[in-house]
Amino acid sequence: MNHPDVEPGFVQAYRLFVVTCIVFWIVVGPILVVVTMASNPELTPELAVTARLVRNLSLPNSAPVVGIEFLLLALLMLPKAPRRLGPWFVPLTLLIGLVPLLVGYYWWPAQNPLQTPFAMFFFVMLVLIAWQYQYRYVLTFVLCLSLYEAWLTPWPANVPWTAPAGWMVLQAAMMLLVGYVTATFVSVQREQRTALAEAYEQQAAAHERLQRHAATLEELATSRERNRLARELHDTLAHSLSALTVQLEAVRSLWTGHPEKARRLLDQADDTARTGLTEARRALQDLRASPLRDLGLALAVRELAETAAQRAGAALELHIPDWIGEDLSPAVEQGVYRIAQETLDNVVRHAEATRISVRLEQDGERLALSVEDNGQGIDLAAAGASEADRGDRLGILGMQERASLIGGQLRIASQPGQGTRVHLTVPL
Repeated sequence: MNHPDVEPGFVQAYRLFVVTCIVFWIVVGPILVVVTMASNPELTPELAVTARLVRNLSLPNSAPVVGIEFLLLALLMLPKAPRRLGPWFVPLTLLIGLVPLLVGYYWWPAQNPLQTPFAMFFFVMLVLIAWQYQYRYVLTFVLCLSLYEAWLTPWPANVPWTAPAGWMVLQAAMMLLVGYVTATFVSVQREQRTALAEAYEQQAAAHERLQRHAATLEELATSRERNRLARELHDTLAHSLSALTVQLEAVRSLWTGHPEKARRLLDQADDTARTGLTEARRALQDLRASPLRDLGLALAVRELAETAAQRAGAALELHIPDWIGEDLSPAVEQGVYRIAQETLDNVVRHAEATRISVRLEQDGERLALSVEDNGQGIDLAAAGASEADRGDRLGILGMQERASLIGGQLRIASQPGQGTRVHLTVPL
């Protein structure tokens, strides 16, 4: 069988048909018996056909047929029957359902199959077969049923043989038409279900890929935040504690022989500790705050620049239009903000600048951030080698990492004693 699985709705429709057959055998048969006996109290030999009908449809004789119908109904009512019988469930139930119909047609004394109720029952069985199987099984069913009818149909001598044969051909043609329509309709439904199942599988696969992508982005965001925290701690607590340790060691060595120098160094250590504490509190406050969400990129960078200039005691030159950043993605905003934050922190801690210039520009193709100071500058070759030797992601390497994550390009121009210019370009 091409479709061993039960089609949707097949069992429910078949169950209703079996109930109809049971009602026919239990109700219609006795009613015909009562009506026939009332109209013909004495069944003469001329009424032999009617007498045979009455005898066959009586409950004692039809009890085995009714028992088969009840057995079939019980089989269709069991919820585990399709799973236990597997591909044999449908053909077995159809064969059991055909037995009462074939017996009843054998019992029914009619010349024209279309005039019997069993012809309608056979049509229903035809629809069930076409519902479950391909059209070639419909052809087989119609051929076998036609041969069975031809075998049972009487061929009287005074009636041309073409008369009953014409009815059989007409019935077969009608059955083939009904079977073709039903099989075609079910085939279309089957293809639609297959297409829906494939679409559902594709959607499930896409959803799974989306979940993996979201998990990857979450891990990447977590990694970025860890790197940023490492840079913040390196530039605040690490520097301050390192300087404090050196100063305290100097105090210990000078405490006995040079108490005045030791006191001055102790005061410097106190200033270093307080400065480190202030910077640590500021870093923690930055972690808790969300300036981008509250202010937007333009105002957030403006606030960074103003705070940095105030901390460094430097003059500030700003060129940041308020409308910049309105149509940027959150990733680009975050990357630009963090690069500006780290650049300005480096200016405050290391540059000793008296003038700071911050420019943020945007057009249809790119976003540009430029931070320039007139401080002591840096040796880029030495700084890059030092960071590479440490093997971490701090300082300049960390800023370059952030720039690459948002698809930008970071350029740093500096000479010792000639200031530093950091320029970030992000294509839009």
